[in-house]
Amino acid sequence: MGRLAGSDQSFANLHGRVAVVTGASGGIGRGTSRALLRAGASVVMIARDQAGLEAASEELGDQDRTLLVTADVTDRLQLARARDAVLETFGPPDLVVVGAGVMLGAPFEDAIPNDWVSMIDVNLHGLLFTAQTFADDLVQAGEDGRPSDLIFIGAIAGHVLYPNFSVFNAVSAAIAQLSRTLRLEYGRRGLRVHNIEPGYTTSSFGRHLSNDEAQRVWRETEESITSRVDSNDVGALVAMTAALPFGLNLAEMVVVPTEQG
Repeated sequence: MGRLAGSDQSFANLHGRVAVVTGASGGIGRGTSRALLRAGASVVMIARDQAGLEAASEELGDQDRTLLVTADVTDRLQLARARDAVLETFGPPDLVVVGAGVMLGAPFEDAIPNDWVSMIDVNLHGLLFTAQTFADDLVQAGEDGRPSDLIFIGAIAGHVLYPNFSVFNAVSAAIAQLSRTLRLEYGRRGLRVHNIEPGYTTSSFGRHLSNDEAQRVWRETEESITSRVDSNDVGALVAMTAALPFGLNLAEMVVVPTEQG
């Protein structure tokens, strides 16, 4: 566990808040759920991998303030049902962390178009559907004068060029620009929109590459960086961001290992 995640997290007081985390069965999703629970929030963990959700729940160990919902973020009907479950169990959410994502890569001329579709569907459409599904709840909290946060877990690929990952780069850049536009649209209504962009992280991201060249590039990059951003520390930064005083927004955060520069 990283240094931030291993602390008592007294800097993050989220008692009484209701959080939703998508992609909650993955490394960053688990780390985020853990940090939000430790900070006092009730947490709804959403993922399409039911077994992964159950494993994460057992690992976190706080059943009273945790709700598991199996849903695919690319399916608006499933997300609507997930929202119904949130409202029934904990009430309206005031903190939504959009963390579901996939990374696939290949030299552009050899890429499989279905891989592009998967990244656009999960990383972009899924983000849009999730944000819209919970937008009314978040805006209402903000207009009531309560802290309200929509947090995207993006990627530094929106700024840094990675050959063989051109479409992932493009989608990451779209997420960053979307966060900026929504920040302007919703800021005066009290809803804070944040984009947290981790660098190389201790998570399963990049482990499902099928293209040989993309795998080679990924392995070489991993070998060149001996320290990684811990998934639990990303979660701690999410909690810290959500715990900022009302009216203050940490708009964009790039988090990288020191070696990554």
